[in-house]
Amino acid sequence: MRLTQLQVSNFRNIESAQLTPVNGVNLILGDNASGKTSLLEAIYYLSHVRSFRTQYVTDLILRESPYLQLVANIQNEDLQSIPLGIRRSRNKSEIRVNKQPIKRVSDIAAQFPVLAIHPDSYKLITGSPGIRRQYLDWGVFHVEHGFFKAWQRFKKSLMQRNAALKSKQKFDVCQLWNSEINKTANYIDQLRTQYFENLTPYLNKLTKQFFVNDVIHIEYKRGWPADKTLLELMDENLQKERMKGYTHYGPHRAEIVIKVNGQSAQTCISRGQQKTLVALMRLAQAMQFSDATNKPCVLLYDDLAAELDSKHRTLILSVLEKMNIQLFLTAIEDHQIDLSAWKTKKKFHVEHGQLKDLI
Repeated sequence: MRLTQLQVSNFRNIESAQLTPVNGVNLILGDNASGKTSLLEAIYYLSHVRSFRTQYVTDLILRESPYLQLVANIQNEDLQSIPLGIRRSRNKSEIRVNKQPIKRVSDIAAQFPVLAIHPDSYKLITGSPGIRRQYLDWGVFHVEHGFFKAWQRFKKSLMQRNAALKSKQKFDVCQLWNSEINKTANYIDQLRTQYFENLTPYLNKLTKQFFVNDVIHIEYKRGWPADKTLLELMDENLQKERMKGYTHYGPHRAEIVIKVNGQSAQTCISRGQQKTLVALMRLAQAMQFSDATNKPCVLLYDDLAAELDSKHRTLILSVLEKMNIQLFLTAIEDHQIDLSAWKTKKKFHVEHGQLKDLI
């Protein structure tokens, strides 16, 4: 999937802007606070219906405007044009795909896969396990088509069981959902395990290229011990879980453990190294996605020049140039990003929320 047209209205400091990108690399130039990151954020929002910078929609809607609006065209693998649109007020969201209204974010996400690397991406390492589960599940969702329905069924059963535990229902009532939880949990783990096994060679290749003097180990943990079934654990821990009011084991407790030279990446490497490692984890996802689906995804890389030293910047650009992606980069100065390796490229300049093409 590739973005061919984007109209942005009342998003951050952008009152109105139209972006017509190319299939290769698109470089957006501008000073700090000019609106270049907001353009990437708008593309991301069009896929995820959330921002990578804030959880508050009020931060996204321009000043006193009643709503933000994003209207786009994407091109699928059959070269068909699909219109996408989002209108978001402070208390209402309208989403359309191919001119049809939809209610589930998953429907627009499936049509338009987008990954982002930005200054806060290091939180994939330093943040909560939930952030790392989101990383894992983006890939599983886009590659394994049965994942989303299984996850929805699991969440519904888990919510029911937790409600019974919290209200101290009788044991047999609390156990009503055990079978469905066990069935869906094992299926989710199967899909996650398969995806992670397929992703690992891409991760290993990139980390060996960038961390030549270190040993990077990234491991998926399913959320319950390997020596027992989930059914056994739910039965054995029922009394404890009734006291705590929630289900302790399951795919909702899965984790990705990231170690450098045997130590946690949260504490043993610098912030700059964390940012580099997270960038590689995102690039590995984009590579695996393209190979598994035979489709390109969209990759947003905000402020690449500021995030990496010149050596790693050159290395990253050499990797990006070989990938089957539509790429959007931002920078303050043109000379910071060398695009000479790309055959298809386009540059834009944004100032005070106003966008123009550069020849």
